[in-house]
Amino acid sequence: ETWKGEPLSSSTIDIWSKRTSRMVISDWYMTEDYHVDHGDGADFYSAGVSRGCGGNGFWAADKLWVSKNFTHSRVLASGPIRVLFELDYDAFDVNGISVSETKRISLDGGQNFDHFESIYRVSSDKSPPLEPAIGLKKTGGEQLEVNESKGWLAKWELMEKKAGNQGLAIITGPEGFVKKTEDALNQIVIAKLGEGITVSYWAGFCWDKAGDITSFDAWKKHVDEFARSTAEPIKVTVVGAQ
Repeated sequence: ETWKGEPLSSSTIDIWSKRTSRMVISDWYMTEDYHVDHGDGADFYSAGVSRGCGGNGFWAADKLWVSKNFTHSRVLASGPIRVLFELDYDAFDVNGISVSETKRISLDGGQNFDHFESIYRVSSDKSPPLEPAIGLKKTGGEQLEVNESKGWLAKWELMEKKAGNQGLAIITGPEGFVKKTEDALNQIVIAKLGEGITVSYWAGFCWDKAGDITSFDAWKKHVDEFARSTAEPIKVTVVGAQ
């Protein structure tokens, strides 16, 4: 927000595309040349003031209301199996309601989807019901599919800098999906608010040059299978020795 070169105020979610299973993000940061593909991938995406790949907010009065930049962060786990961290956002206006947020984000190694959990605090107990909104940045020529019964929105698009094609998706599961809408910048999923004024969802992407998922049909299949796995998670029971 204070950099004169690009005074950006946004809680959008960016994309860094890679085509290797190695953990390379720290190496990319060290070289400070992550907008150029040196063989493993690069940052080709420009999220701007859109929601990018799964940024969230609230839908009210036919408008998307969003926070500004995060003000505090906490790393809870730094891999290699899982990265887990929290971001705090100062209060922002939602159609006359003051709302602050703590967002917890986790990503497991080898997965295409981040898990997002937002915990909100509102200014008044008498506030009207809030409608969480999760977005994907619109692009020209994109292909779009919504599956309300499975609780997901998926899209396929040309990447910037002629870097190939990418798929993006939001998954709430059938219990969390309310409806699909849009504004000038974003394709949007309206989600259900959970207990304690929270929202939980997954968002992620693929890159066809990574070689694993190379078409929209393959991406939709992957999204659908992942959505099904979140609806029926593996249950583990630990018992003592008999």
